[in-house]
Amino acid sequence: MADLNKLLSPLFLNEKEIRKIIELLFFSYRDFTSGPDKVLEKIKFGRAHHRVIYFVGKRDNLTIKELLTILQITKQSLSRVLNQLVKEKFIENVKLTIL
Repeated sequence: MADLNKLLSPLFLNEKEIRKIIELLFFSYRDFTSGPDKVLEKIKFGRAHHRVIYFVGKRDNLTIKELLTILQITKQSLSRVLNQLVKEKFIENVKLTIL
């Protein structure tokens, strides 16, 4: 993967331009996630559920420790999300794989 720090240098941007870029990133992210958020809301899931399903589905034999490292969330948060996904039969508890 390319090191973005070597590709772009913000030194040529003034503070006003940097703030504008930050605002554009915010609005882009908000608009990008609004559709999926509506779908997740219908099934009473949130973004954490979506991230867990994504990474569990992406890697075979993913451990809880690896998932915690990837997601950078607490064990308590992951436990809550995983329990709901197992209960709703989106994930098998033992294998931690997508059904």
